[in-house]
Amino acid sequence: MNLLVRLRWVITGLLLGAFAQPLAAQVTESPETVAPGRFLVEMDGLTLAMGRAEEARNTYTATAIASTLVSTGLTSSVDIQVGFDLFYRYKLKYQGGSDSTSGLGDLSFRTKWTFWRNAEWGAAAAIIPYVKLPTSRDGLGTDAVEGGIIVPWAMDLGAGVTAGAMASWDLVRNDADNGYDSHWLTSAYIGRPLPFGITLYGEALLEANSAKFSDWAGQIGGGALWQWSEQLQFDYQLLRGLNSRASDWTHVFRVNWGW
Repeated sequence: MNLLVRLRWVITGLLLGAFAQPLAAQVTESPETVAPGRFLVEMDGLTLAMGRAEEARNTYTATAIASTLVSTGLTSSVDIQVGFDLFYRYKLKYQGGSDSTSGLGDLSFRTKWTFWRNAEWGAAAAIIPYVKLPTSRDGLGTDAVEGGIIVPWAMDLGAGVTAGAMASWDLVRNDADNGYDSHWLTSAYIGRPLPFGITLYGEALLEANSAKFSDWAGQIGGGALWQWSEQLQFDYQLLRGLNSRASDWTHVFRVNWGW
């Protein structure tokens, strides 16, 4: 896999993480919506992905700062969301030189509909269609409109323990820039609350694309979420790549602020 293709995987992973609305994990979406008349701002203070390409001595880093999702509720089961990257940068290092670029990322519009709830089980499921507009420059995104559908699910397992899963299908511009490929991602998490407003969680994800199914990528890791106040949360996660197609390490620090 060449470096440019690898960076597409990294960028996809960063953007999906940035646009998530977690309760106890970062990649796996929450099926719950924001209450009508209320707002939720989720900002990744820093997302850093690092990896080594198959080519000898080739490495890459991808950094996103202030990747933000703003949500507001329309009804008890529907909200609308706007996502954007205030700063994105990637850097390649290879034998004989290096290359880097930075700038604003793409702009996304989403809506979430919680189509199923079961109060007895403490479970819910939702569907999230979205569209991404090519507002980035200098090769940070694509020059085409992209979109997809996300389906998250979550359930209360008792004693405060929660579990959830998600499946998504994304239509992304191919590397030849002459059509679209399908990209699939599945993820799951389990979280347990601790004293002092802290929740620990573990999460795993697997992604593949229609261009080459053998180019799958997997990551597994964990994190800690601290409920600072009723309106403010801090969340840190560390993911480890499971194969050469995934970033070796991905660090994310996120702030969730609701009012």
